[in-house]
Amino acid sequence: MSILNVKDYGILGDGATLETAAIQKLINEAKDGDTLVFPKGYYVTGTIGLRSNITIRLEKGAEIVGSRNMEHYYDCGFYHNEMKKTISLIYALDCDNVTIEGEGKIQLSGDAFMDFDTYLPPELKDYNITKEYAEQMVIAVVNRPTQPIFFNNCKNVKITGIKVFNSPCWTMVFSNCENIEISGVYVDNHNRIPNNDGVHFSASRNIVVKDSTFLCGDDCFAATCITNWNGVCENMEISDCLMSSRSAAIRFGHLESKVRNIVVKNIKIIRSNRALAVFCGDNGYVKNALFENIETDTKIHAGYWWGKGEPIVVCGADVNGEISDVEFKDCKFVHENPAVFVGNKGNVKNVTLTNCEFKQEDGSTTEYYKNKLDLQPNVPNLIPHTFDKSESVFVKEVENFKIQ
Repeated sequence: MSILNVKDYGILGDGATLETAAIQKLINEAKDGDTLVFPKGYYVTGTIGLRSNITIRLEKGAEIVGSRNMEHYYDCGFYHNEMKKTISLIYALDCDNVTIEGEGKIQLSGDAFMDFDTYLPPELKDYNITKEYAEQMVIAVVNRPTQPIFFNNCKNVKITGIKVFNSPCWTMVFSNCENIEISGVYVDNHNRIPNNDGVHFSASRNIVVKDSTFLCGDDCFAATCITNWNGVCENMEISDCLMSSRSAAIRFGHLESKVRNIVVKNIKIIRSNRALAVFCGDNGYVKNALFENIETDTKIHAGYWWGKGEPIVVCGADVNGEISDVEFKDCKFVHENPAVFVGNKGNVKNVTLTNCEFKQEDGSTTEYYKNKLDLQPNVPNLIPHTFDKSESVFVKEVENFKIQ
């Protein structure tokens, strides 16, 4: 086991040289147990692949910088059910014992792949939209890396201490992985770029995310089976984090995903469209989830985002999947629209609110979306619904719903 200073191997860190080939060569030649140390500097690179039993350490002042040229990225060969080609800055396939650590940064250069002059949905251009409203809306994608930091079929992965910025799409993705720890990580993404989830787990298990900050346009934390509909995403603990999102801060379930055994505790969520989202689709489920000591501040953000200021959305509408055994305990919610619990013939069941506080407050864009149910993606369009002014919780077709 050796400590390898990358500058001793022809890697310059000058912020100008494209260093993909030199970095990849060193990774390929490193021995099991080696640590590749990036000292202070700017290391511009395209796609690089990791291998088993190595550590990447970014020292303070070190920054891996993703190229702003799509020609410097390549498809790693994994087929993604939603994104199709998997194009990453850093990826690992079928690897064990991989660590990325340190006090340095990874700059993903997401703004280089966007059209900031076009916002979505385009039909809203016909409205009398204020500058504040327009600046909250989703911008258009030109062409982008789809999974910037991507792991598939990996075991024993740790990402600790680093800062990650400006992702063009799902920032860190773990597909079919086992034994993952993310701690002390700071993710700061542009809040108008679509799909730039902070961390997304798909069909993975034994997951710990703690002591981290996620500031994202899309979901901060998501757990689904989107890369493997036959898998299960399970055994997760998310704790002691700060999150902010234009979509959902924390999301479980999507379409056919099977998700279970969840603990979320000691989380603060600020300026998010949705705080906590639990969804099932046909043939999917979310089971056995505890949300404890959560503080949220949800605001309606304009434009094509899922969520309209709800502190909680638990949704099994229009599907035959199941959501069961979900508890929210000792939580404080400030919100513009109520918490929403909607099932389909009782497929959402055993949901409990224990010692939870709700406070409704209007915001500057409330007038556009107040009194509308947003059940996206299960139900594609907003549903008009006039809430009682004091209503903090909306419940429909949920079996054994309790407030205590």
